[in-house]
Parts: sequence; C-alpha cells; structure tokens
Amino acid sequence: MIKLRKKNLISLVSVLLVIIAIAFYQLRMKEAVVNIKTDDADAIELLSTEEGMLTIWWDEGYVEEEKTFFEKIVSDWEKENGKKIQLVFFEQEKLIEQTKKAIESGNTPDIAVDYSRLVPHLAWKDKLKDVSEIIKPIESSFPTSVLKYSYQYNQVKNQKSYYAVPIYQEGIYLNYRQDLLEKLGYSAEDIPQNWNNFWQFWITVQQQLKSQQEEVFGLGFSTSPYATDTFLFFEYILEAYNVKILNEAGELLVESAETRQGIINVLKWWTELYKNNYIPPAAVAWENIDNNYSLYNRIIALTPNPSLSIPAARAQESDVYLHQLGTVEFPRKPNGEPMSYLTVVRQAVVFSDRNFEDAKSFLSYLIQPVILINYINATGGRFFPVNKSNWDDPFWTNPEDPHLGKVRKMLTQSPTRAHYFSDNPSYMEVFQANVWGQALNRIILDGISPEESADEAIAQIKQIFENGTRK
Repeated sequence: MIKLRKKNLISLVSVLLVIIAIAFYQLRMKEAVVNIKTDDADAIELLSTEEGMLTIWWDEGYVEEEKTFFEKIVSDWEKENGKKIQLVFFEQEKLIEQTKKAIESGNTPDIAVDYSRLVPHLAWKDKLKDVSEIIKPIESSFPTSVLKYSYQYNQVKNQKSYYAVPIYQEGIYLNYRQDLLEKLGYSAEDIPQNWNNFWQFWITVQQQLKSQQEEVFGLGFSTSPYATDTFLFFEYILEAYNVKILNEAGELLVESAETRQGIINVLKWWTELYKNNYIPPAAVAWENIDNNYSLYNRIIALTPNPSLSIPAARAQESDVYLHQLGTVEFPRKPNGEPMSYLTVVRQAVVFSDRNFEDAKSFLSYLIQPVILINYINATGGRFFPVNKSNWDDPFWTNPEDPHLGKVRKMLTQSPTRAHYFSDNPSYMEVFQANVWGQALNRIILDGISPEESADEAIAQIKQIFENGTRK
C-alpha cells in the first residue's frame, strides 16, 4: 500500500511539473501569434454539380505564394482546355478529415491531394482510380522511394498498380538557431557528424548558454502523442539504430528479440534526454506547430521538422532566413554508416469515373517538370521535387542559400527509403495511433520502464495488424 501511494504521488508530481512547464512555455510563447486558417463548411456542399466541371480539393499550404501559384496552374489549364474547375483549399488536417468524410458518404471530389496517409488504405479497398496511364510513360523520372507510395496493392482486383500521382516529397530536416551558435563562437563547421558527438554538441550549447544567463533547451524533440512529428522522428531514430519493424514484404518483425531490444534502446535514448532536461518539459504536450515557434522564439537550439517549413515561413525576412536559422544534415548512424532519409510523398488521387478524362488531363499537365518545379519553388522550398530532372534546378543549387542545397544533398546523395506505411496499409494505423508518442509518454508521465513501454507498443502494433486492413 505504501509503495502504491508513493508511486501515485510520484505520478501526481510528474503531472504537476508538466503543467507548470507548459504554463512557462506558453508565457515564453505569448508573442508568437499562430493564425491557422480553417474551413468549417460542410465539404459535401463544396462539390460541383455542374456537368463537366472538375472539383479539386487541395492543401492551402503555409505560404501565400504556394496557394496563388496553384490557382494560376488551374487557371492556365482551364484556358488551354476550355474547361472549368472548382478549386477548394483546406488546411492540411482539415483536408484529410473532409476527404475521409467524403469517402464515407460516397460524395467525393474528382481530385484531392493526399499526405501519403490515405492512399495505401484506399488503393487496397479499390476506392481510387488507376492512374498508370499517367505514371508508366514517365516512371523512370522518379526514384524508387517515391514510386513505392503510388504503386499499391488492390485486394479487390488482386493486383498492384499506380493509384496516385507523385507531386512533391519531404524528409525530416534538422533546423537550428545559427545566431545562438555564433553567440558562443561556433559555426556550422563545428557541428560534429559522429552520432554521439552530434547530440552532445547541442547539450553543450544549452549548458554554455545557461552560463550566460540564457535559458535555451538544446533539443526540441516533439515528445507528445498529439504531434505526428513525434512518430516520424522516432522512426528516424529507429532507422539510425537499424531497427527494422517490417520486412520488405510488409510483415511484422516486432516479435524478434533484436527488434524489441532496438525499440527499448531508442526509448531509453530519447527519454533520458528528456529527463535530463535537454528537451523542454512542455514537449510532452506539443502539437505539430509548437517546435516551429519554440525555435523562432529561441526556446530551443535545434529541432527536427518534417518539410522545410521552419525557414521557408521566414523566407521573406532575409536576416532571419539567411543568418538566424540554419539547416544541418543528420549525423552518421551510431555504427558509422550514412543516415538513410525516410521520405513522405504528397500525391494526387482520382476518386471516380466522373470527369476521369479531364482529371487525367489536369494531372498530366500539373506534373510536367516545367510546371511542377515552379509550383514547388513557390512553396519556398518546403518540399523537394519528385522528378529527377528538377533536382538540378537553379533554385535548389543556389550556393548562397543556407537551407535548400543541404536538403538537395540529403535527398539525392544519401540513401532514402519510403516509410513502412507504403509497404502495409495497417502501418498507417500505427502512425495514426502515434504508438511511439504513447510509448514515450508512458515512460515520462506514468513512470513505467522502457522495457514495459516497448512491450506495450509491440502488443499495440500487433493488435492493429491483426484487426487492420491487411488480413
């Protein structure tokens, strides 16, 4: 009984400390205004009923130029083909939510852009149109890691085919405060590329800044079950330690002792950094945007982030973009091998036979290298081209840019692979459940051991696969 009360007391104190940390974090963030547009209209009302008019649902993005340029692409196609398009923009999460609702109701748009989350499931269930006619003539233009997302299995037709059109890709990049390093007399050349030394460098930065009365956390890892950033970065650390969750056939490997121990090691590595106060206490409650604003407000020195949105959102502020923010490659793996980058591909999908010919015409127009590269560049470099022919575009080879050239090097000169949900649609449910975020929180907030947490995560993954899409 005494042990139980003591355990409860420890849990209560942990929760209170997190609440205090969140309050402190919010105080530091009070000048950071987050203005995220949402569209609460019923998406079904945003479908064209006019015969011959395409309806396209698209991500509004984070920079106005991205939205404006896509509108221009639509307008140019309309003029060239004498057709009309009803274009609807959504904030990213809203787009996913409304697309799911539309699929459930059977009232879908003609075309939608997907963040690689729905394609494996929908292709499996025969809910998408086969777009091989678009992809096959140009499939050599794309790397294998890109095509894996589009080339999916249809259990109804008992075959694999292309069910999506790749638009752009992204990895996780490490962004940091260049100005904080300069304050301590460091430059980008001083950042080690050995695994242990790399992370220790940012711990040293935190300690040295503290000695100068500046409270900055060295590592801005989203550590919550609410942020998809947590899951995606955890997968990178698994990759760094060569921990395999699925084999190439999409089958689970979590029952092997080697995989279990690898998961335990990664959980220990991450949670020890948190418990030693090198990660902000509030990170256990972060949403996806919180690490961005923490870096902007000098709360953290380094953060991993999907896409290049952190510097891209400040591209118009030349001093911030060029001199205050930096991008650095991942260090070599602990065994000395080069890091493999896990890419996510944004893809366009077609839902029905209605207007299918026009849908194919528009997507064929959109993915012309000259059209697509200008659109991708309009995002400010948030996303990297999927077409190999666009990798040498001057925008991405500008020697004066401190961010874009590094991304190009990472995704073209280092090994890359697709995430596991391209191999098995059930793994998308593992992602949506944020199993790794839950596992981290169980150790940090509930006080269980990394071994217990790993076993819970493995059991949850196995249950998802037993009940999931692929049986």
